[in-house]
Amino acid sequence: MPIYTKTYRRYEGQPRRHFRWLVVIEQEMKTLAKFRVFKALVLIACLHIVLRLLQIVAYDVLAQDPNHPLQIVFANLDIAYIGPDTFFSFLYLQTTIMFILLLYSGSGMICNDFKNNLMEIYFSKPLTWVDYSLGKTLTLMLLGLSVTAAPGILLVVLHNLLLPGMETIQASWWWPISIMAYSLAIVLPTVLCILACSALLPSQNYAAITVIMALVANSSLGMLFAGMLRQRDYMAISFPLALRRIGETVFGDERILFTLSWKWCFLYAVVVCLVALAIILRKVRRAEIAA
Repeated sequence: MPIYTKTYRRYEGQPRRHFRWLVVIEQEMKTLAKFRVFKALVLIACLHIVLRLLQIVAYDVLAQDPNHPLQIVFANLDIAYIGPDTFFSFLYLQTTIMFILLLYSGSGMICNDFKNNLMEIYFSKPLTWVDYSLGKTLTLMLLGLSVTAAPGILLVVLHNLLLPGMETIQASWWWPISIMAYSLAIVLPTVLCILACSALLPSQNYAAITVIMALVANSSLGMLFAGMLRQRDYMAISFPLALRRIGETVFGDERILFTLSWKWCFLYAVVVCLVALAIILRKVRRAEIAA
């Protein structure tokens, strides 16, 4: 057969008109799933979820039985009680592993695309800078919420299933709302700050180190001002503590670290998110124009 009759198979697909950012999410998830470190971090996050699951099962099934020998033990343990503080504590402790997971997953998302000349490939397809930015952001958002909001809400549902009744519903109907609100408050700024550093710096290692150093410096500055000026409200300079103040308000926790209004902490988080988002969009927009 003559060689000139051989050719490539024609492209028979249809260009995606809507939700083009799903392609970016799918690609990033496939890439992350190949790494053992990513799988190990997800497993560590799941271990804390399993411990909370056992706590809820033990409280609802064992401790609620008046004839069970563990009734007296659980009745005297505040840590075993299931309430809004339980889920606030769960999310606050889960923040650390969530941060490490997002830092590993997102610190190279944008800079590696520049390094490997993938921007030209992305924008040669029917993708815009909005699709690219939205896909990267939503990928990390899904990862963050999958280890914070999603298990938290499922644990609330489990609590209502194991301990059915109007008293349980009346006490816990607002917990999923608080869980989602606080999860967004801790996940969204983390995602945007990590992606902003990834957009500004040339490599994944530099981006990860910069995020960690900025976080340590910010937290140290807040504690330093609070100690030197003997005013606990200056602890709000520490961004993690400012986010914790929001969580204390959302869950109605009276054990507050400082008396500064949560509105100022919320404004602080909004400003940080807007600055980080502006950095990401400016960098990606310039890359699309150059491509």
